[in-house]
Amino acid sequence: MKALTVTEFIEQINDLLSANDQFSVEGEVSSFKIKDGKWVLFDLKDKGSVVSCFMTAWQLKTQIEDGMQVIVKGTPALKNWGQFSFNIKEIQPSGEGALKRAYELLKKKLDQEGLFDLDRKRDLPTFPQHVALITSRDAAAYADFIKVLNGRQGGLTVSFVHTQVQGGPAAEQIVSAIETANTELTNLDAIVLVRGGGSIEDLQSFNDERVVRAVAGSRHPMVVGVGHERDITLADMAADVRASTPSNAAELLVKSRELLNQEIGSLRDRLKSGIYEQLETQQSVLRQLVIILRGEVKMMKQGLEQLERVLKSLSPQGILKRGYSITKNEKGQVLKKGSQIKEGAKIVTQLYEGAITSKVTSAK
Repeated sequence: MKALTVTEFIEQINDLLSANDQFSVEGEVSSFKIKDGKWVLFDLKDKGSVVSCFMTAWQLKTQIEDGMQVIVKGTPALKNWGQFSFNIKEIQPSGEGALKRAYELLKKKLDQEGLFDLDRKRDLPTFPQHVALITSRDAAAYADFIKVLNGRQGGLTVSFVHTQVQGGPAAEQIVSAIETANTELTNLDAIVLVRGGGSIEDLQSFNDERVVRAVAGSRHPMVVGVGHERDITLADMAADVRASTPSNAAELLVKSRELLNQEIGSLRDRLKSGIYEQLETQQSVLRQLVIILRGEVKMMKQGLEQLERVLKSLSPQGILKRGYSITKNEKGQVLKKGSQIKEGAKIVTQLYEGAITSKVTSAK
């Protein structure tokens, strides 16, 4: 039998290892590190054994640390330098304790990035006309949302986008559904993502970093309603509006007919009150203007009377009344000096009452 070279030996070993399906292995993480921001290296161990694990940073979809119990999926391989390694394709925390720790680690990371900041959250439109509903067509959340919606404001268009809401492919499908709603639906007012309650394992898709970032980065305002009041996922925290349940999501999105009628009544009352206040204000202003105008008229009347007295005192009749007279020649021209008339001419002297006709015997 021909001896193999070392390289050929390793190649055949790897062929044998890769011939099998991917392995799923559960163990505890130790010596976890990320090298150059690209490569993830850690050991997976139990009480009796240790295996070296390798994966790329972009494949790491959840936050892990030393001491966490995880389930990894991948393919074993023998490196050219003789080291055995487990090439990881997928990693998930295992057990409630590990899931909660992964939740806290990711929450801290995203919070530091500002994904949960209140000042980045958008308001929902007052009267939405078109919304996208993302959930499973088989989930009770779908029926609950539609039922509450139909009992409230009418005339709303709902575009349904189906996705799994738990299990392995759920996170990737939810991200794809959000992208579909943002890019393929027109005149969209909001996106609603809902599912019912469940254990921390059931809700894991809504704590997936990819889903949380998709919610935070949505082009349209997002409402996320997951489970019951006690179940607060990271997707809830990244949403513009958090609903406690799918039914509450419908309640927050559209107002009830009763509330609309109350608001219309309140607006009507405020409008009437505002009109009455404006009328009263205008009437008060008008009364003040009338008072001012009456004062102005009185002052003008007094001024006119004074002017009338002055005019009368300066009129020819006023002057004549004080004892003065006006003398005119036969042509009616007023005489101002003696040289204007000759001896023998007739003149007429106008008095306050009556006139005197005279004959000039001397003129100078």
